[in-house]
Amino acid sequence: MRKYLALLLFSALISCNDGDVIVTTFDFNERDLQFCGGPGGYLFFKINEAGSESISVRLGNNEQLFIENDTLDIALNGTSNYANYRIYSGTVDSDYFCNEVPPTSPGVSDQFVGESGVVNLITTINLDDNDGIATNLEGTQDSDGDGLLDYYDFDDDGDNVPTLLELDTSNADGDNNPLTNPKDTDADGIPDYLDEDDDNDGVLTRYEDPDGDLDPTNNIDDITVGGNYLNPAINESNIIDMYREHNYDFTNNVKVKINNLVLISGDEQITKETLNLGTYENITAGTVLVTPPF
Repeated sequence: MRKYLALLLFSALISCNDGDVIVTTFDFNERDLQFCGGPGGYLFFKINEAGSESISVRLGNNEQLFIENDTLDIALNGTSNYANYRIYSGTVDSDYFCNEVPPTSPGVSDQFVGESGVVNLITTINLDDNDGIATNLEGTQDSDGDGLLDYYDFDDDGDNVPTLLELDTSNADGDNNPLTNPKDTDADGIPDYLDEDDDNDGVLTRYEDPDGDLDPTNNIDDITVGGNYLNPAINESNIIDMYREHNYDFTNNVKVKINNLVLISGDEQITKETLNLGTYENITAGTVLVTPPF
């Protein structure tokens, strides 16, 4: 008859397969979730503080995971997808799991294999346009209707002048908040980063680009005033209904837990209704380059 052991923090596990008594804490709560691998072999693992025990889950999915906001459930099957709880004769670290050829030492004193349960993966994507405005302050609006929400649109008003250049760039008030006193060149109450006509001369900022390079900031007839798009005395129009290339950074976090986990070693069986492994941050990261359609 199998012995059913409920896992509690600092609980004792007794294995009787060979007459030895093995005591374990099964305590991973305060330990960081670690990760290595990729399509065909995703591996999440945690090592206890003493380095003598580990809990891991391997997923053999061949698809590229963690690239979009998603909730994914993957059933353990004992072959391509399985969990492992191990007790070692010595101490281990991340290299034990992430080496292409696993080390032979220390040895595994006891191993419980999870062939039953469901791994729940919740991926959350964080986007940042690096415009100096905190994401939570820009909300979920799309001010220029270009398909990119303001919090990851580096040109919120679509005038081809980056938002970063239209804020409180000099930090004149000393509060290190670029939104406190953003530039409002024409003093119309609409800050430049949301104003399609920054100097209120009747010509859209995007059109004050005579060389057509999608950068109004480098067209300057009067250096004492600045770019023509900020000079109401210059209102030459060059119709340009195109957006410049945008870029934004992304990082993805994934939360991992296992539901209805059953770990087996010979006649021993450990069950865990919910095992929260934690969150692994920045599992993927990079920069997106995109030119929004007009």
